[in-house]
Amino acid sequence: MYHSRDIADLRADVRANCIIFLDLCKEAGLPVLITETVRDDEYQRDLAEKGYAAKTATRPTFHSIKAGLAFDICKNVKGHEYDDASFFARCGQIGKQIGFSWGGDWKKFPDKPHFQWDNHLKHTGSMILAGKLPPEMEEYMDQATFNKMMDSYLAQLRTKPVSTWAAADWAAAKAAGITDGSAPQGLLTRQEAAAMIQRAAK
Repeated sequence: MYHSRDIADLRADVRANCIIFLDLCKEAGLPVLITETVRDDEYQRDLAEKGYAAKTATRPTFHSIKAGLAFDICKNVKGHEYDDASFFARCGQIGKQIGFSWGGDWKKFPDKPHFQWDNHLKHTGSMILAGKLPPEMEEYMDQATFNKMMDSYLAQLRTKPVSTWAAADWAAAKAAGITDGSAPQGLLTRQEAAAMIQRAAK
């Protein structure tokens, strides 16, 4: 009987987004602990017999060792691991924001601690059992991370020198006061374009 709580056992793309999920939960003040990642058939049957999984779920699907597409969590507070509905609701919202399906949304057998990558409900347990796995998840990027990357990219552009083919025109525009001569390969805003056109017209 085998089951693991190690996120290293998750498929690489799922693992990367699971780490982002944990980081976002931490930022939100949610003390999350991973309790399960993958399991074997024997452990799945044991869960079904004890009522922790549907009686018909005798083989692991998204939690399967061969899949590594799911993980379970609890609240990392002793004595209150599973009794805080708002905790799981907030975690569920974050998980769905990243792209995971949340077991708390299930109608027949709600499973609030559970998250899985099923390609936005396009892959079922039966498909996983048949070896038809979903494509890789895109790594989630929040707005703050995007902003940092964009700022870095724009800063790099501003340091690049003028290209040889444009050097003479750039020098002439600078001499005419159309541009101040800085950041020749920086991006141009509409207001900058308007100002340059008006200066050239004069």
